[in-house]
Amino acid sequence: MNKPIAASELIIINGRVYHIGTKADELASQIFVTGDPGRVDAVANHFDNIRSKVSNREYITVTGTFRGMPVSVMSTGIGTDNNDIAVVEAHACNAIDLDTRIEKDPTNVTPLTVIRLGTSGGPQPDITIGTLAISSYALGLDNTGIAYNFPPADQVCKDLNRIAYEMITAATPDGNYYRGWLRPYSSKATPEVVEALARQAQLKGFPHAVGITASTSSFYGGQGRQIPGFPLTVNDLPDVLERLRVGDLRVVNIEMESSLLFQLLTGVGYRCGTICPVIAGRAEGTFIEPDVKAKSIERTIEVGLAAMHDLYTKDRAS
Repeated sequence: MNKPIAASELIIINGRVYHIGTKADELASQIFVTGDPGRVDAVANHFDNIRSKVSNREYITVTGTFRGMPVSVMSTGIGTDNNDIAVVEAHACNAIDLDTRIEKDPTNVTPLTVIRLGTSGGPQPDITIGTLAISSYALGLDNTGIAYNFPPADQVCKDLNRIAYEMITAATPDGNYYRGWLRPYSSKATPEVVEALARQAQLKGFPHAVGITASTSSFYGGQGRQIPGFPLTVNDLPDVLERLRVGDLRVVNIEMESSLLFQLLTGVGYRCGTICPVIAGRAEGTFIEPDVKAKSIERTIEVGLAAMHDLYTKDRAS
C-alpha cells in the first residue's frame, strides 16, 4: 500500500490544494489553462452553466459544462514556474486522495486533457500577426522542465535539443560568462490534440500554423528583447529561432509556458496541446492592434472549445 505523501510535500488545507485552491470535485477532466486571469471569464462565458468558481492568488478556476461536456478553465499567471504548480496540483486533485494523501488506483483515474489558450510572439516573417500558432513540439529555454526526469519523447525532441543548443551557443559571443550555460530541453504535445486543434482551425477558416513553440521563463531577456541597460547573453535569439529547423519543423511562435506543460502532462500520461495567436511580430518589430488582438483571442477560444469537445465526444464513443 502506498504511503501518505508528507504534509510538507503536498500542502492540503481543508481539502483544498494550497496554491490553486481547488477541491477534487471542483476540477473537470477537460481543462483549459490561460496565463491571464482576465481571460478566464472570456472562456467561461461560452459555458452552458457554471458549477464552481475558485480564486486564490493568480489562480482562478471556473468549472461548468460546455455543450454537455464537463470543463474547467484555470488561469495560471505567467511562466513555466507557475504552470509547474498548476499541473502538479491539478494532478493531485485528479490522482491523489486529498483526505488520505495516498495515490489512487491508476485504473480508477480518468486522464486529464489540458489545452493552453495563450498569446505569443512570432519569429517567422511569413507567419503574420493574428495567425493561430498550434504547438506540435515545445523547445524549453527555461530551467523548470529539467527538474523532472522525463526523457525526450522521440527522436525529434533529441534532435531539437542538440540543434538548438548548438545554434544558441554559437550565437553567444566568445568571452560571455554564460556561454554554453543555456541547455534547452524539448517536449511534445499529444498528436491527437494537435490534430483536433488544427482541424477546427481549418474548419472555421482561421489562418493557422503548426510547429515548434519556443518557451522561456522570461518576457524580456529570455526572448531576446533588447532594452537599453540590460545586456543579453544571446543577442539575436529571435533570429536563431527563425532559422532553426528539425526536418520539416520550424519554430512558429515564442511564449512562456508550453515546454513545461507538455513535459509534465505527457509524462504522467495526460493529453495536452497549445494554441496561441501571434500578437507580436518579432522579425518586423510590430505589435497587434487592440481590436485585432481581441478577435484573435476569441478565435483561439472558439477553436480550443471545439477541439476539446471533439476529443471528449470521441472518448465517449470509444
